[in-house]
Amino acid sequence: MTQFARVSTGMNGLDEILNYLQMGDNVVLQVDDIEDYKKFVAPYVEAALKNHHRLVYMRFANHPPVLEPNNQIQVYNLNANNGFESFSTEVHNIIREEGRDVFYVFDCLSDLLMAWATDLMIGNFFVITCPYLFELNTVAYFAILRSSHSFKTVARIRETTQVLLDVYSHNEQICVHPLKAWKRYTPTMFLPHIMEGDKFVPILSSADTASVLSYMVDKNTTSSVRNLDYWDRIFLQANDILEKPDTDKEKQEMVETLSRVLIGREKRMLSLVKEYFSLKDLVEIKKRLIGTGFIGGKSVGMLLARNILLQSYDSVLREFPD
Repeated sequence: MTQFARVSTGMNGLDEILNYLQMGDNVVLQVDDIEDYKKFVAPYVEAALKNHHRLVYMRFANHPPVLEPNNQIQVYNLNANNGFESFSTEVHNIIREEGRDVFYVFDCLSDLLMAWATDLMIGNFFVITCPYLFELNTVAYFAILRSSHSFKTVARIRETTQVLLDVYSHNEQICVHPLKAWKRYTPTMFLPHIMEGDKFVPILSSADTASVLSYMVDKNTTSSVRNLDYWDRIFLQANDILEKPDTDKEKQEMVETLSRVLIGREKRMLSLVKEYFSLKDLVEIKKRLIGTGFIGGKSVGMLLARNILLQSYDSVLREFPD
């Protein structure tokens, strides 16, 4: 199959908007929730299987499966918790072994924040994976959750991908706004479209346009915090919680979150951190870090031993004050 051959999205209306997909396309959908992503994945998969294309599902997220497994779909279960390098290498090895002209569905990339705690790595993963898929003449579907990533990361994804669609619900109707469609053009391509049956109708009237634009401005309103990486946003949130009174539950939840991004995911170690580290302790550790990611195993052991000794010493002083 030659590159730039026409490929159906499985949705007639969307095919008309985009003048079809092309072999080599990476398609990113910005959605509010996974259910919206699934509404676009299902017809794409149905059309691919109907045309006897090989279909591969990359399953790595904690959210419910985007596809139900069957004997027509090759499912790879990946563990993003093993780290960026291990995960990316495994994905690239699979892509290489699968070869050319394969159709892919990936879980939502935003879920990788739970594993890597940084937008930087998600952007890096997409930037190194998308061109490889393009080179092998594949078609791949990805999703990101709206307002979950820094502006810089979304910009990197937009620059790298071939197709970027903004998908949202307005007045209980599905709307699609193409933000990028590489090497194709139709007169109404980059207008917002409302789904009506199997058609997507462009919004042309000034009243409807004003209504949709007002809705999207409200939906996309974010503070300057979105200029920061997710890693920095977590610790800003932790500092805010520290400054609030009567937030014991929030503090404990944040200790668990920070433990997973600073310490690791070994259950015994996490239980010890939960017992002997306060939220203030973890925030202080971050202040001494250069870069992002887990601190070393020896460092964790030394910090844990220190906190255990300090708590034991305080306990002795309380019991024997003199």
